[in-house]
Amino acid sequence: MMTVAAVWGVLQLFAVSWPTRSVRLLTVLMALAVGVYGCGVATALVELTYTRLYAHQSGQSLVTVVDTTSYTVAPWVEELIKVSPLLLVGLSLKVRRQWGLTDFTVLGAALGGGFGLLEAVLRYGLDANRAIARGGGWIIPDSLSPPYVPGLGQVLTAWLPAPFSQLDMLGPPATETFSHLVWTAVAGFGVGLLWRARGWLRLFSVVPLAAAAAYHTVNNYAVQKPTGQAAHWLESLNGQAWAAPLICLAIAMVVDLRHIYRGKRIVPGVLLASERVDGDSAGVLLRYAVWRLPWSLLIVLRYVRLRRSLLYAAASAPPADTEELRRVTAGITARMDASDNPHVWRGLNVRGLLKAARAVRGSRERWLLVIPCVLVLPSLLFLGIGSFTSTAGLQKFFSTGSGPRILMGFGIAALAWIAYQLTTLLRTWRTASAQPTAELLAVHRFRLGTALGSATTSALLLWRGFGDVGPGGRAIHTFHLLDALNTFLVYLGFALLLLSLLALFPPGGLALAGGGVAGALTAESIANASILGTAGLVLMAAGARGDGMSGQGASSSGESPRSEPNGKSRGRIAQESGDSYEDFLMEKLGGTPGPDGRPGFKTGGRQFDGQYTDPTTGSETWYEAKSGRYWDRVNSNEKEMLRFKSKLGDARRIARENGAQFGLISENEIPDNIISFLNQKGIPWRVIPRG
Repeated sequence: MMTVAAVWGVLQLFAVSWPTRSVRLLTVLMALAVGVYGCGVATALVELTYTRLYAHQSGQSLVTVVDTTSYTVAPWVEELIKVSPLLLVGLSLKVRRQWGLTDFTVLGAALGGGFGLLEAVLRYGLDANRAIARGGGWIIPDSLSPPYVPGLGQVLTAWLPAPFSQLDMLGPPATETFSHLVWTAVAGFGVGLLWRARGWLRLFSVVPLAAAAAYHTVNNYAVQKPTGQAAHWLESLNGQAWAAPLICLAIAMVVDLRHIYRGKRIVPGVLLASERVDGDSAGVLLRYAVWRLPWSLLIVLRYVRLRRSLLYAAASAPPADTEELRRVTAGITARMDASDNPHVWRGLNVRGLLKAARAVRGSRERWLLVIPCVLVLPSLLFLGIGSFTSTAGLQKFFSTGSGPRILMGFGIAALAWIAYQLTTLLRTWRTASAQPTAELLAVHRFRLGTALGSATTSALLLWRGFGDVGPGGRAIHTFHLLDALNTFLVYLGFALLLLSLLALFPPGGLALAGGGVAGALTAESIANASILGTAGLVLMAAGARGDGMSGQGASSSGESPRSEPNGKSRGRIAQESGDSYEDFLMEKLGGTPGPDGRPGFKTGGRQFDGQYTDPTTGSETWYEAKSGRYWDRVNSNEKEMLRFKSKLGDARRIARENGAQFGLISENEIPDNIISFLNQKGIPWRVIPRG
């Protein structure tokens, strides 16, 4: 239940930050794992080192040194180590450009949540057998102000619930705010200011970091001197702490929204056709999201986050530095435009597509997925199912008799597996660095940090387990990690080590290919899978189907592709009619033929029907020609109308970028609604009947 509380608090901030967040849930959960196995292990090693060194040099007892440093050195050390993953990944120019302030804040909360969860599990993870049910949760009777672990109902109805709370003497059960999560979110906001702000504004990054360390100092001082003034200050701070992440998120979201709007103005080709026509409406994305649930929804969510990363980068980087990410985003945008049709999704065999993708995966890759699932089972039984009072017998089994040796045996196997993972992660270092998105790079580094922390812990536990202490003894004598490590038993360490395998799933290289589903598919499918996950493969298939459907009978006349008695389809006849009208216009207007001798030509990824020099102004004019019953078809099909308007907008932009004018020429009378649209957009138009 303590794990549920920590994860639930992170999920709350994850949901609130949706309007401007660009990192996905997997990345946030990976940050939580880094908080446990990376920041927690690093803090333990640092505090173990300096407390013992200072005790040895000063001649003071270890207990005195631990008590004193708990409110002098430890708060600053812990807060800096908790945000160190953000400081390290921020060294990458790609990360600090593509992440917004919102991302740094949410990831900071996840790091703090993981660190606080480790402390809670080390303190009370083995107390299921002596927990007493009270007020919907459990009391662990160890003092007159005992710790209280909230129940599921209390966790789900609380804002940023702590894994455990300290009850007042004879007071009612209450769920406190998770201070580690709250103040590391504030510190994460400070790191975001450091990496995202410019000039003298970066100086403000010190304020959130100092505030987090100051709170930590007051908290630890109040623990040592509970009757002093610090206890009153702490009570006042705790009463308002719940609002601190919201204030940081509000500021971050305002700044990030400004960057998003600015990016949309300067980056071409990253809005869906329907968005450009409707004015960037959220309704367009919602409509696409329901075409084929859950896949279309996953595509929209991941596409929006990818686009935000591009817009954040475009607002602060030269265009050349974001070109690769822009091409990737524009390619996905084009696929979504092609599949923005219910007919495309209605006939798409998603199950068959995924089955084919799984068939590509070899037996070796399947075993790589099975091994960590097997290794983690004892820990899930011990710390998961066995953490409830009704199933406390499982904890007793693993903590007595042969139980510790079973955990130790699985721990040895886990160390070998983690060593393999480390090798794979180091081998894919450059591959991850070459990815166009910062998130894939950050996830790779988070996984590497988790693996390093787990391997370090495993080596220490094996040293103690095979020594005089044995698998059932204490791993480390008392030192400060808020004194939680005083109860750090070797077999508990092995159980936590096994759980780290969940953070390293799927194994190493498979994570860079969307969990292994890309396999030996095309380069485009692998790129889509690495960015959009399995939904990228579905989008590729839907987009290809949409392109095929839109190509049937595609012509300026808009006739359907039914067959006529002469053997030619109506679509073919309409195409020939449109071609002849374009030839007629080139001759009548004195146009310039393209490279193939035909009137049309392609520039900037857009096909134009012809070009000529205006005799009045002397300017070059590119045009779109419409003939036959095109206007009837467009006015009877809302989707075709959106395509028409979007195509004209793109064509005008490309023509202007090349120093040319753009206009529309029609063989027949143009409907009033189309004329109104053209006039509103400032697109010149002419009616030239076929002569």
